[in-house]
Amino acid sequence: MQVVGPRDRIRVQFRKDRGKILEFVVQYETLVMGGWKVVVRYDTAHGQPHTDVIRPDGTKEKKLLHFPNFNDAFSYAEEDVKVNWEHYRRSYFREGEK
Repeated sequence: MQVVGPRDRIRVQFRKDRGKILEFVVQYETLVMGGWKVVVRYDTAHGQPHTDVIRPDGTKEKKLLHFPNFNDAFSYAEEDVKVNWEHYRRSYFREGEK
């Protein structure tokens, strides 16, 4: 887990065999009213790398990732969340105001 802000963290989990990523989860979480909420999650659930952007009401927007392998998808996910967590945070709280 990497703390990136006073109320923000990034969680990374993966399983690897001989340098090959077999499955992963990369997610940005923010602290809301004493509980951690997932804002964006990249994972390989159901065997297909994808991203879920979670709104404050719990609904999700799912997008499939199209990479030749899980290693490339994992690298992309890690970089995107590390670089864009503040954008995801702003969008999440804007959604909550509607």
